[in-house]
Amino acid sequence: MELRRSIFIAIALVVALTSQAQQNVQFDLDYNIDFPAGSSFRSLVTQPAYKGFTAGFAYAFTNQLSAGLSIGYNDYYQKFPRQVYSNGPGSDISAVITNSIQQAPLLATIEYSFLKKGMIRPYVGGGAGVNFIAFDQYAGEFDNPVNYAKFALRGQAGVLIPLSRGSSTAIRVGASYNYAPLKEQGITNLNNWGVHAGIRLPL
Repeated sequence: MELRRSIFIAIALVVALTSQAQQNVQFDLDYNIDFPAGSSFRSLVTQPAYKGFTAGFAYAFTNQLSAGLSIGYNDYYQKFPRQVYSNGPGSDISAVITNSIQQAPLLATIEYSFLKKGMIRPYVGGGAGVNFIAFDQYAGEFDNPVNYAKFALRGQAGVLIPLSRGSSTAIRVGASYNYAPLKEQGITNLNNWGVHAGIRLPL
């Protein structure tokens, strides 16, 4: 519930900050598939998060450079087979462990396209901001949900494919790497990399 509230607040903030400057404003909406990176995150989940998206508004200073705000979301879930866990002599527990992790990074972003025009326009981008995290680990019927707000960084690269010559509406395809530190409960980070595809619309 706390993570959903944070997402709604973040989306409202993004919309409010861009509503006063419609000229040269663009809207991006991408579907993401994200993969856990590093031994710390992969000790919790090894499967990709298929429930992911990124939405953002940006102001285009030129037809190559833009800056704005984005909000993303991914949902990792994995159930492990029943095992015996030991916390010391005489404290063995047989349980099915399930890990559920959701991340919603709110980032200030910048993007640069290498070409002013063309049917395929490569771009690179980056972002920095706050990562809202919901982490829940179930041991059988028992769970311990916790929420965090941590620093986050993102780097990405891809291509823009305009739908027609001279059009500002374009298909976006690319990949990203997300740096998501989290030094809690023996976890050092929730870093992940992903692929995305979506659309860019001028407003």
